[in-house]
Amino acid sequence: MKKRIALVVVLAIAVSIAFSFVPESTTTAEASPEYTVLGYLDAKVTANYLNVRTGPSTNYRIITVLRKGQNVKVFGKLGDWYTIYEPATGCVGVVSVKYLDVAWPQPQPKPEPQPEPEKPEPEKQPEQQPQPKPEPEPQPEPEPQPEPVPEEPEEVTISPEVQTLLDLVNKARADAGAGPLKIDPELQKIAVLKAKDLVENNYFSHESPTYGSPFDMMRQFDINFRTAGENIAGNRTVEGAFKAWMNSEGHRKNILNPGFNYTGIGIVDSPKYGKILVQMFIGR
Repeated sequence: MKKRIALVVVLAIAVSIAFSFVPESTTTAEASPEYTVLGYLDAKVTANYLNVRTGPSTNYRIITVLRKGQNVKVFGKLGDWYTIYEPATGCVGVVSVKYLDVAWPQPQPKPEPQPEPEKPEPEKQPEQQPQPKPEPEPQPEPEPQPEPVPEEPEEVTISPEVQTLLDLVNKARADAGAGPLKIDPELQKIAVLKAKDLVENNYFSHESPTYGSPFDMMRQFDINFRTAGENIAGNRTVEGAFKAWMNSEGHRKNILNPGFNYTGIGIVDSPKYGKILVQMFIGR
């Protein structure tokens, strides 16, 4: 039940897109809000009236209004917004984190050490009479077994453009004190699929008409993650796209996030922008 409701919550959150297109420089970029799974937590409304919206900003439509003291379930967090489920009406939506009192799990108290029971004095055992040693039976020598061949890790073949972007990202992370990102083979395949989908279906959005949100798409392909994010860009060069990302707070936050340790990068030629770039991030 929790898994089904959590999936409904993710599907209910539409990521809004705002971008500009300059024909000469052709630079367009967008970052998705980071979604963190919190579980299935009890929470209580603290405001007199609390608007439940379809997405994580006041620009989204209000679907219902909660009153002070109402109990809800919290599944996850998108920036400054909680994803919630209201059991009385079955309503699923997004509310501001300012107006919910969440019952966070409390650490269990450590048990007090118990005194060790007194050990009785050991009884004196009668002395054993020496026994004759049995003659050991000769054992056949074991046949030599072939040494197991270690499995080779799956190699990921990436293009020079993907390697260039990965090097730029990891240098920026190193300068910021964050560890390097590694290419995840499955996430790499998904990032390429998303880039092709953007070009073939002629749209520019984190919300794919084919796969849904980036988080939906990762789950469809059985990608496990604690936290995730996505950057997309349209630019004539890889270096131009990276520069545009680093000049944007949301994109830069994804690139330098120390909680991310794996990535997948898709770069596809675009007749409109020159290149479409998709970088997906996950933390495990």
